[in-house]
Amino acid sequence: MKVATLGMIVAMSVLLACTDASVVGRDASFNSFACPGFNPARALPVALEELRAHPVRFQGRLVKVRGAYVGGWEMSAPHPGPPVRDPWAADGIWVEGIAPVTLPTEQAFEMTGIVSAARPDAVSGKGHLGQWPAELCVSSVRRLQE
Repeated sequence: MKVATLGMIVAMSVLLACTDASVVGRDASFNSFACPGFNPARALPVALEELRAHPVRFQGRLVKVRGAYVGGWEMSAPHPGPPVRDPWAADGIWVEGIAPVTLPTEQAFEMTGIVSAARPDAVSGKGHLGQWPAELCVSSVRRLQE
């Protein structure tokens, strides 16, 4: 039994290592269990700046945004751009549902997902340390050539 289990783990690891991770020019889904998948064609196109300025207006809605992704230690956020002026300026929104290493830093993208806005009267917002006005639970990501 232990040998069969070990064999399955090795086989799955080899398959994952051989999988093409490139998503340039095509849609790719990076859903977590918390982020449901939707057809990106049904999403409302919204400017990232507008979503950041008025997150409550888009609460619970499926939206499509474009920008530059910045991911890493305690950071998973799309920003206006590229280029990104200051990734710690929090001029983007928080992203949930994809690993921070999904996209290279400052990769131009189009993301589709459901918006969760911070309450206007809340002490803190969304994401790491509550510093973001909104969170996008991502259902699809498409890299853009810029």
